[in-house]
Amino acid sequence: MTESKPAPPSLDPLDRLRTFKEAADALGIPYYKIQRAARNGLVPTYGILNGRRYVTLRDLLDRMSAGQA
Repeated sequence: MTESKPAPPSLDPLDRLRTFKEAADALGIPYYKIQRAARNGLVPTYGILNGRRYVTLRDLLDRMSAGQA
């Protein structure tokens, strides 16, 4: 009898880490707006080993909807 390994959790595409450019293209907004929001601490950024900062679409969309309230 073989053991079955649990399937890895499938990430929602909104939770995938993206570069600022990828996120800007996906949301149809200028790159510099994401860069400015990240620099001012308005959206969380995530770092990996290469020093580049990443964001998730979910964090950006949450911030954008909070700004309209």
